[in-house]
Amino acid sequence: MKSKEEISDEELFVMFQHDDRGAFSQLYSRHWTNLLKKALHKLSDQVAAEEVVQNVFVNLWKWRENIVLKGELKYYLYTMLRNEIFRYMEQRFKQSNNISIDEIASPRFVSMDNDGHERIEYVELQHKITQIVGGLPEKCRLIFQMSRDEGLTAKQIADQLNISHRTVETQISKAIRALKDAIRKVTTLLYS
Repeated sequence: MKSKEEISDEELFVMFQHDDRGAFSQLYSRHWTNLLKKALHKLSDQVAAEEVVQNVFVNLWKWRENIVLKGELKYYLYTMLRNEIFRYMEQRFKQSNNISIDEIASPRFVSMDNDGHERIEYVELQHKITQIVGGLPEKCRLIFQMSRDEGLTAKQIADQLNISHRTVETQISKAIRALKDAIRKVTTLLYS
């Protein structure tokens, strides 16, 4: 009889689906480090990366009886990881109007695989962001671009445009809200 170290992921997964905790531990040990590296690369935050990877394994445990593998387990885990990263980013995005749009549309959130599919989605997302920003009212667009493209603070923008600090914050919030709504619609279409 093979030891758990010699058994394939797929065989371990079947054992795990039948409540073999040792099989789950083995899968966890085999995949934790690689998933953490990928999550850390995407999020650039150790604590967030660990949380996201932990959620992958918690969900794997919760849904084990319903999962039907149609390929290698590692690819299923990478897909789960990508979805958890998107959930994490969406949660962060909802919690803060100050999150950088560049962070959401960053290439680090793209190409978890090398098949080019995510690269195309990234280009489409960047194009959509450009369209949305271009469609903002002129004053809102100008303030948003000064904030994001030039890296100016709300106070610096207010001084340059001779308007109140509060007006700048309101216009930036309005732009971010428009982008959030549009990105939510795009991601709903892509990932539902």
